[in-house]
Amino acid sequence: MTRWNVREIALYGVGARRRTIEFDIDKVNVITGASGTGKSAIIDAIDYCLGSTDCRLPFFVRGHAVAVAVHWVLGDSNLIVGRKIPESGSGTNQTFVRTGKNLRLPNTSEGLEGPTNRDTARAMIEKSFGIQDTDDPAVAAKSEKGRATIRDVTPYLFLSGDIIISRETLLHDLHRPEKARDIKATMPYFLGAVNQTSVLAARRHRQLEAALGRIEREAKAQERSQGLLTQRSIALLTQAEGIGLIAELPSSDASDQLLLDQLRGIAENGVLTPASGDSETRAVLEEERRQLVSELQTLREKRQMLRRTIREAAGYGTAVSGQSHKLKLVEHLKLGDGRCPVCDAENAAGLAMAEQIQNSLTIVAHEVLAVDVMRPRLDDHSGHVENQIGSRSGRLREVEAQLSGLLRVEEESAGAASLLQERARVVGRIDQFLETTARDYEISSTNTASLESEIENLRDQVDPQARRERLRDAENMVSNFATDMLADLPTEVPATGARVVFSSAPSLSLIEPTRRAVLAMAEVGSDQNYLAMHLALSFSLQKLFETMRAPVPGLLVIDQISRPYYPKGGDEKRLKEMEKDDDQVAMQKIVRFLFEETARRAGLQVILIEHAYIEEDPEYVAAVKGRWTKASGVKLIPSDWPNRN
Repeated sequence: MTRWNVREIALYGVGARRRTIEFDIDKVNVITGASGTGKSAIIDAIDYCLGSTDCRLPFFVRGHAVAVAVHWVLGDSNLIVGRKIPESGSGTNQTFVRTGKNLRLPNTSEGLEGPTNRDTARAMIEKSFGIQDTDDPAVAAKSEKGRATIRDVTPYLFLSGDIIISRETLLHDLHRPEKARDIKATMPYFLGAVNQTSVLAARRHRQLEAALGRIEREAKAQERSQGLLTQRSIALLTQAEGIGLIAELPSSDASDQLLLDQLRGIAENGVLTPASGDSETRAVLEEERRQLVSELQTLREKRQMLRRTIREAAGYGTAVSGQSHKLKLVEHLKLGDGRCPVCDAENAAGLAMAEQIQNSLTIVAHEVLAVDVMRPRLDDHSGHVENQIGSRSGRLREVEAQLSGLLRVEEESAGAASLLQERARVVGRIDQFLETTARDYEISSTNTASLESEIENLRDQVDPQARRERLRDAENMVSNFATDMLADLPTEVPATGARVVFSSAPSLSLIEPTRRAVLAMAEVGSDQNYLAMHLALSFSLQKLFETMRAPVPGLLVIDQISRPYYPKGGDEKRLKEMEKDDDQVAMQKIVRFLFEETARRAGLQVILIEHAYIEEDPEYVAAVKGRWTKASGVKLIPSDWPNRN
């Protein structure tokens, strides 16, 4: 035996009553009987003892049983999990877990050992099954999306009555939104594409990348906003200086931190006695403003003149260069040998002509040199003037902001009852500024270098390409297994001879053989086809889990394979009670599939909950662990059990 199976399930009633159902290991086990006898509650009992938050046991079971326990075995290793049953509402938090060898279920609920809470019990079961392969305690909470827990194995263990012939829902609990997220997130882990460490590394990688992006966006926003911070700080300090809260304004090149420190000092000192009026400050600022305006006017005129000079120099340089080029055409003439450059004769007229040409070349050469020397100087001077204009303009804006602040102070002070009231208002503005706006512009001290380094290290651990390849390989394996198994099960067109395509999305589709059309589950039709598809997928997943040694128990609980052939409800049915001979043949074929496929799987145990009693199949009869018929009166909870209260 290589996988965990269920040895026993026990329900405990009042007065030391116990109802025990025993199962064979590594085999098919069948429980047949009438509706309403509690057969389907076997799934609910196992699910509850796997740490479910909810208790889905039926009302009749809750009213008569006080506890339930499941005995798991793997070779000589034993695991017993028990829980108290609430009369109503959600499941209880108290759980009992015991591990060891040669364990037996207690005779009464009081004998359950290993009391603990539900979360600890889940962790202990996960350790026994081999699910939790990381020792990091920080990931123990289920809030770690993508981390597999014991609650994520149930879709692979149960083929419940609402799923087995469903045309839309592929796995147990997949139709429940709160469970579907976890099933999808953890399926790559159970398919062997990732391990717990890489799952958590991928999650941490996503979190850090999001954090780094947020920090970078905030840093850019702060850079854009620092100018506004400076302007508002100076405006508040100007108001404070105007009503005597400070003796003088800081210098124009003071840092933001210095401005904020001075504002904090004002806020801490509160309202002080007047130091001086604001008339002198305003006069100084107005005089500085007039000087700045005058300087800017002069600088702008100089800039305009420089631009005009540069344009003229550029035109003159072009003309001179053209003349130089033309005159250079006669450089091949021997102007200095005393001969006429035209007739090559030695005469006075030729000598005069040669001197004139030589003088022209000399003049043009000097002009070209002058242009080449002056043009860079003009450009440098123009840049210097532009810098002066920018500096004066910035200071002018600061001065105007200070004057505006003083003007607001004067206007507001005119209506104030006293200078102290005005000071109180300014201090209030400063307090509000420091508590709100200034905090928004505080520079983050986050070490992005270490953050980027950790992201890079995690990227190496995650290896998304390898993960995709492993996941694709597992999907192909399940698809191939399911295609072979579907051929062994009774089907109707278009499922007959079709190829199964499984995706970890999760989804299942068929490629029908005639037109090679791809059909989603809802398009296939026929309860018999849906039964065959669910059986093929469940056994294929179990085969993959066996092959990959996945931490999933070797258990498959199937609730009624005869659903397409018998009417709902009623007592136990015989094979001959089926109306159609084809249905009888199909039912026998499904039964043969269950036994043969289970025999091929090492460590796989099947618990079949069924209405049908197939007496024509000796192996089926031998596998029956209980016949809960109306005639026998046997039920999950005996009829003579008293109510709990």
